[in-house]
Amino acid sequence: MKYSKTLARSANTMEVVSGEERKIVKVLSFPKNQSDVFDLLTQGLSMSEAEDEYLKRCRVVQDRLDLLMKSDHLAKYEEYEVKKIPGATGWQIEILMPYRMSLAEFEKYHTFSSKEERQMIESLCAALKEAKKAQLDAGPLKKENVFLTKEGSYVLDVFNELEKEDAGAYESLEKLVADEELKNEIRTKDLWEW
Repeated sequence: MKYSKTLARSANTMEVVSGEERKIVKVLSFPKNQSDVFDLLTQGLSMSEAEDEYLKRCRVVQDRLDLLMKSDHLAKYEEYEVKKIPGATGWQIEILMPYRMSLAEFEKYHTFSSKEERQMIESLCAALKEAKKAQLDAGPLKKENVFLTKEGSYVLDVFNELEKEDAGAYESLEKLVADEELKNEIRTKDLWEW
């Protein structure tokens, strides 16, 4: 992956410039921490076997990444690259994605109508169904994980959840909207009926 400069960096995410565009690079590491290697060694694995175990976990996430590209409502990536962790044990996947504005950021500049909130909830319900079908955990469903695309649609980012082995629960959709009538409908309607 090539990018010309890094604009911002957090624990496992970088905002970069690639060509003329802002992009996001997420890094998933296997193991998350090098201290985890010691745990495998104390279970009787050799360093070579530990390395193989982390490569196997990395491959599982690669399969999940490929499933994301078949989705319409989950955040997509442009490319990814699997690399050996430099100077350490394990592997990492660097995922290059287009820059998207989060719902939390978008709300600073825009007040949603009831119709817009309903469209967003419908998109997110479809995203949750796609995540479940792909055996992906949607993770905490919060405004920082919901993104507005250039085309004006809403997608759910599940990249932080790819490393988890089991799909889990999601937080309520009602926390994402202000319209009281829509909140009541969300509380009473089964997610899978949307």
